[in-house]
Amino acid sequence: MFHTKTYRWTVILFVFYFIMLTWIILFKLALSPSDLPHLRTVNLIPLGDPLRVNGQADYGEVMQNLLAFVPFGIYLGLLLPGRPLALRLLPAALTSLAYECLQFAFMLGASDVTDLLSNTLGALVGLGVYAIFRKLCGQKTATVLNVLATLASAAMAALIVLMLMN
Repeated sequence: MFHTKTYRWTVILFVFYFIMLTWIILFKLALSPSDLPHLRTVNLIPLGDPLRVNGQADYGEVMQNLLAFVPFGIYLGLLLPGRPLALRLLPAALTSLAYECLQFAFMLGASDVTDLLSNTLGALVGLGVYAIFRKLCGQKTATVLNVLATLASAAMAALIVLMLMN
């Protein structure tokens, strides 16, 4: 399995996704170091310090974090088949924890336990999506998901080119 073309393509797609996720979470889509935030805060209370818009709590960021990590869970399903759920979820949780620590260490944003929880939940949802595709597609799951991931990656690359042109 680990030496098939499909598996190697999955790894390539995951690396691209991981680079994009890092750029989004740590570097906030900044194209220049001067565009990076210089903020260092910590929130250890889940849902304790939401973004405020017009004086009202806005939990949209929680949903965005969750959605950003859904592909992570799908990739973990593809790359770590047959492993117990906790062992497949652990890399996403540790990655999220690393992002939060790096944000704090380098003053790149607010470190927030809510982000850690929503990111991990997003990966769990992704593992659920993978399980559904596995039931529906059987042996063709990796091929189907890789086609979808390739299309999503191409769209992301196109968006990056557009950002760089502006």
